[in-house]
Amino acid sequence: MKVINLKALGQNQISFYLALEEYLLDNLTEDIFFLWDIPSSIVIGRNQLLYSEVNLQFAKAKNVPIYRRPSGGGAIFADENCFMYSFLSQEYNRDLLYQKFLTKLFEALKNLGLDITFSGRNDLLFLGKKFSGTAVLQTSKGSVLHGTFLYDTDIALLVEALTVDPDKIISKGIKSVSERVINLKPYLKLSKYELMEYLNNFFATFTYELTSEEVQKVKTLEQKYLDPAWIEGKNPPFTVKVSQRFAYGKVETFVYVKKNVIESLTITGDFFEKRPILEFSEQFKNVPFSESAISEVLNKHSFSDYIEGATNDDIRSLLLEGGINSEKNSSI
Repeated sequence: MKVINLKALGQNQISFYLALEEYLLDNLTEDIFFLWDIPSSIVIGRNQLLYSEVNLQFAKAKNVPIYRRPSGGGAIFADENCFMYSFLSQEYNRDLLYQKFLTKLFEALKNLGLDITFSGRNDLLFLGKKFSGTAVLQTSKGSVLHGTFLYDTDIALLVEALTVDPDKIISKGIKSVSERVINLKPYLKLSKYELMEYLNNFFATFTYELTSEEVQKVKTLEQKYLDPAWIEGKNPPFTVKVSQRFAYGKVETFVYVKKNVIESLTITGDFFEKRPILEFSEQFKNVPFSESAISEVLNKHSFSDYIEGATNDDIRSLLLEGGINSEKNSSI
């Protein structure tokens, strides 16, 4: 596997590494791996609402920058005592993508004496606790599997930085985030940078360093990920807002209705897209806000084509039972 060694570049903003993924995907011909050396940051998923997921007061007070990645999944807090990683491949099958790369990561950590397990949609566990969450980005040019790696992250700051979703924590009887995540530093004899070097060497068939010209191209691409319009996203207008957590993630719907006609439907959440969710929500534009009209759209389009693991009954329950038939949710 080709490893991009970024050690000479030191720490970089999250936006740099997102741009690097995009740059490498443009001419992808082989599997690639690289590690992210980052300062304290907050990163939200492509389809999340910034104001619903992040403690903005904390971010401002602590001067922690916020970024939005182009992949799905939930919000994360990462500080300088953890790192992140990316695998790039021309493989499009998600299950094969996970098997191909996470199996190798398991092997790398097993060689260090750690017994790792895989759980849920995208979590890596040690001693039953999460130390890495992953997300997948798929484009016409290839796939990216990237994730966090908790080495010695300040868990208290992690908890404070993110607006905790009670559906995700309380409903499972978990009292705090610190009870479900774990740092690996106490179980390793390596420093953070020694661990990063070990992983680079483990995955490398050969190592490559970016030229100054390539670095400049990445920094040019980086500007799109620093654009406030990209980071903040659009806070949708709505007359009906309904959310529900499913096995594949939280789905939140914002329906803007005028004269009993749907002018817009926005779907957000920490789910993983198979196809752009906007393509699905556009099917409801100018459709009457009624059970029969919405059901007619759903009979023609499959929600599962857009969100991994979803069903039409799921979106139907949000739009119909939650929106039309529930008085308490009909005007938020």
